[in-house]
Amino acid sequence: MTDPATPSKVPATAADAAWPNPGHGNWRQRLRLWSGLVLFLFCLSHFSNHAMGIISVNAMEKMSLWHYWIWRGPIGETVLITAALTHVALALWRTSKRRTLRMPPWEFAQLVLGLYIPWTLIPHVITTMGLAKEFGFIPNYHQMLTILWPQNAVMQSILLLVVWTHAVIGLHFWLRLYPFYHRIKYMALAAAIAWPVMALWGFVEGARRLALAKDVTVKVSEDQWVWLYAQTDNIRAVVFGLILLSLFVIVVRYLASRVSAGISISYPGGLTVRAQPGASLLEISRMNGIPVASVCGGRARCSTCRVKVLNGLDSLSQPNPAETTVLKRIGVPEDVRLACQIRPAANLEIQPLVPVKANLVRQDHVQDAYYWGVEQDVVVMFVDLRNFTSMTEAQLAYDVVFLLNQYLDRVSAVIRAEGGYVDKFIGDGVMAIFGMETGAETGARQALMACRGIEQVMEALNTEKGPQFRDTIRLGVGLHLGQAILGRIGAAGSGKSEGGLTALGDVVNTASRLESENKPRGSFLVVSKDVIDAARATAPDDALCEINVRGKEKPLQVFALGQMSGLLLPGETGAKNPV
Repeated sequence: MTDPATPSKVPATAADAAWPNPGHGNWRQRLRLWSGLVLFLFCLSHFSNHAMGIISVNAMEKMSLWHYWIWRGPIGETVLITAALTHVALALWRTSKRRTLRMPPWEFAQLVLGLYIPWTLIPHVITTMGLAKEFGFIPNYHQMLTILWPQNAVMQSILLLVVWTHAVIGLHFWLRLYPFYHRIKYMALAAAIAWPVMALWGFVEGARRLALAKDVTVKVSEDQWVWLYAQTDNIRAVVFGLILLSLFVIVVRYLASRVSAGISISYPGGLTVRAQPGASLLEISRMNGIPVASVCGGRARCSTCRVKVLNGLDSLSQPNPAETTVLKRIGVPEDVRLACQIRPAANLEIQPLVPVKANLVRQDHVQDAYYWGVEQDVVVMFVDLRNFTSMTEAQLAYDVVFLLNQYLDRVSAVIRAEGGYVDKFIGDGVMAIFGMETGAETGARQALMACRGIEQVMEALNTEKGPQFRDTIRLGVGLHLGQAILGRIGAAGSGKSEGGLTALGDVVNTASRLESENKPRGSFLVVSKDVIDAARATAPDDALCEINVRGKEKPLQVFALGQMSGLLLPGETGAKNPV
């Protein structure tokens, strides 16, 4: 009906963020989406009609009057036939334009299911529409259920499931780009499972009742069956001939690319591949086993495949309307383009900007986006144990190590529980990263929730530390949001392990500086206003202040909080004043 990564900027309007817009994309994408939605509405109506068989066949017949009034009228039938022909034609055109059959499993499943549908659907359509127009046959439920049961019941059931699955996959990977869908996705999943189950139940129950009654005569003559079989074979030959032709075009293009010099595409880390002009950068990457994130499947509905063009920007054509719409919404510079839309005609050097999910990058360096280094907005956290040196003077080594391990283990557990990544331990300090896979907004909320857990760890340590440690244990936390370079550095980047990931850049230095600001202010958390705004949190106004950060011309606005009870996350009420 959740990639890897989400665009780092906020959509232009609240309406854009909340509701899907079928008008996005180029004209072929818009036509394919609109035609698909029309076909889905037909299936929804048709399968709902099937479900009435749970009650009775007469209930199916009564509801079919409304179904046929909508879809068999002059307007409805014209819209339905036009949508079906358009959807099939654009699907074949898009298939023929592919330069590779390497694609994510969900794309492959939707493609294969879509190619299977005509085989069983063509005879069904000719029976219900062809016989009706040619011979005046009335395809009511009494007739159709008797024809289909029991010899063709299994194939018809498979067709129903294949059509529904194909449609639901398309809907899911369109709607998942919109925030409202994530609030209803479990309800949508339940409906996606329940609808075909009810339809099959009604189909089987209605057909079984008619078979037991044995009082229905099929009004199709032998000559009409011969006509139906002939028409089925002819239309199948045309449709599957076009399918084979589109697949043949892919094979020819692939073989041509193997014998031609083509162009070179350079990726970070000294990786260069050869390719033929005409394929999109996303296809070139997939053909060579190089992971590039693509939530929408290369349809220019998201920005996760965006890349920074380091060399060769002048050789690229101007962004098409679909790409322009996405690039404007995320507010990126001119050298950032969408890999699914650009088709290199000359040598190109690029830098992917969004990491592929960790579970997709396990084979080697070529398939490890973090090995190259990616730029992404993240939240960086620094945690430090205050006055640790003075606390541990004249203490037994065992007690010191035990206390330090308790502190580091518990803080790390809290960070991981909230979705953060523990980058490294620096003496008695911890550096962590939030939002690598969830996006900066979710990462900001996760980091603030982790701060609450760290505050509880501090309180627990003070209760358990024992009389030998006279001073109160105090922790300081610094949080900042900004663009960082995420990569595996040095020895950590030379192996195939998923560990060793670190963040580099100004955001790291600033977060460290914010943590150190806790000492003079006597606070627990110093967090930049950027983090608070991204999380849509509320902090006390009297905690807002400005600090000068080395290397920055403008002061940075931060909140210095003595305790976490003064901060509210979205949906929370009743915070206490920390002062």
